Amino acid sequence: MKNSYLLLLLILGFFNLGLSQTYTTGVVTLSSTAGLGMTAKIDINTQVTLTLTGPSGRWFAVGFNASTMTAGTDVVGVHSSGPLSAFDCNLTGFAAPSTDAQQNWTISSDVVNAGVRTVVATRALNTGDANDYVFPETPSSIGLIWARSSSASFSYSYHGSTNRGITAANFTQVTPPAAPTGSASQTLCSGAILAQLNATGSEIQWYTTSIGGSPLPSNTALIDGTTYYASQTVNGLESTSRLAVIVTINSIPSAPIEINGEIDFCYSGTSQQYSISSVSGATSYVWTTPIGSTGSSTSTALNLLFTPGFQTGNLSVKSVNSCGQSANTMISINQHLPSAQTLNVSTCGPYSFNGQTLTQSGTYSYQGLTEWGCDSTIVLNLDYSTSFNQSISEEACGSYGWNGQTYFSSGIYVDTFPSVNGCDSIVSLDLTVHPIDAISLDSTVFDSFNWNGTVYTTSGTYTQFFTSSFGCDSSVTIALTIQNSGLEENTLDLKFYPNPVGFQKQVIVGNLLGSVDFKLRNVHGKTVQEGITFGTISILEALSSGIYYLEIEHQVYKVVLE
Repeated sequence: MKNSYLLLLLILGFFNLGLSQTYTTGVVTLSSTAGLGMTAKIDINTQVTLTLTGPSGRWFAVGFNASTMTAGTDVVGVHSSGPLSAFDCNLTGFAAPSTDAQQNWTISSDVVNAGVRTVVATRALNTGDANDYVFPETPSSIGLIWARSSSASFSYSYHGSTNRGITAANFTQVTPPAAPTGSASQTLCSGAILAQLNATGSEIQWYTTSIGGSPLPSNTALIDGTTYYASQTVNGLESTSRLAVIVTINSIPSAPIEINGEIDFCYSGTSQQYSISSVSGATSYVWTTPIGSTGSSTSTALNLLFTPGFQTGNLSVKSVNSCGQSANTMISINQHLPSAQTLNVSTCGPYSFNGQTLTQSGTYSYQGLTEWGCDSTIVLNLDYSTSFNQSISEEACGSYGWNGQTYFSSGIYVDTFPSVNGCDSIVSLDLTVHPIDAISLDSTVFDSFNWNGTVYTTSGTYTQFFTSSFGCDSSVTIALTIQNSGLEENTLDLKFYPNPVGFQKQVIVGNLLGSVDFKLRNVHGKTVQEGITFGTISILEALSSGIYYLEIEHQVYKVVLE
């Protein structure tokens, strides 16, 4: 059993060794006619690769394992200036090739350069199609027949004797180069293309399979999680083994969800810690710290030390990977300091402070913590006052001005005034307004008129001014008519006393010769008492204090009653 197992391993080893061998004809010149040259190169490994060149302005064809146009010969033909949709053909005799129903050749390249058309095509060694030649896994030689159009035409027609030929090609076994080297796992950013994959080698080509297939264009968009395979070509020979690279496609990471940490705190001289949750796809983090703080980090955690002068600023962070940086996530940080405050308060009523209701002036203090945990000291200097009432009495002549108002009559008036400390003050004014009198009298006398010591001997209007017992100005105007009596009389020089008249209310008239008539008028000129006197006049008790005018013998005298 042991020998059988060893034999099986040897058989598998030889089988794999055979499959890994590569044979090539090298470049075989079919025709060297200037401007119409043709070459062919056949490489055999796990599949056949044909590289065929010819003139770009006409048709040309090659047949495999033949020396003449024998019916059934496997042929490929370039008979279109455009895409070759009927490349795989076969001969039915001495006539134009017939297109195979199965197109088993895959054209990977069809390029025209300087009048030369180069077509590269691949197919399996054995396609299973009866019209296709079966290439051996260990070939030695092959006969090739070729032909081209005798004119610039892509329509199959007779080629003539000078545009055809037979060439024998010999295969040489060669060792293909090793696969290119590189990282088996590569990470790129969203939008990356095949050309961005890294592999070290010569003429790198990428495939989606480890064996066979067609090379991918360099601008192929890479797909996350896909494995791509790279070969290299050295001296015209492509490696049969390929470098496998699994691709991871990354995008710019999202921004951190939030920053955790104190945004309002009291200065303590110790650092504050801030952190974020890990962000998928991020390889590091960029923190931007506020002015007035120190600290740095590229991880999810950051310690910051703030100066005492720091008040407010922004802290931000963004996620980073090889594809770029996310948007910022930001918070505003505020540092608070211990508080010492003095309040100077004047109030007219109770004042609330630290849960107390204060009704007396004084100094009160409070010590505690602010809402941010900082020491807080408040000193209250309280000036407590209350509202007060005041009554005043005033007398005035004619009118009285008070608090922007003018009053013309006696009465009690109330108004409110703000005091210096802002408290209301209610003031009651008891006002007496004394009149300012202006009296007009008409009097007709003979020869002369004696008025308060002034003797008038001519008619006219005369005014005298007096001060009432209340200190108010008053005036008396007399329209005086003097008539000549034709008699010479002695003018009485009357004397009145007491004047002012006291509480006995009696006026003694001196120098009176007999009885005379008298009239007593008030300041308005109204007669308030009249009669006949022999020298004594008793003033009526009903008369109030004030200024009166006594008329005797056509003379007027001022009398003041107290």
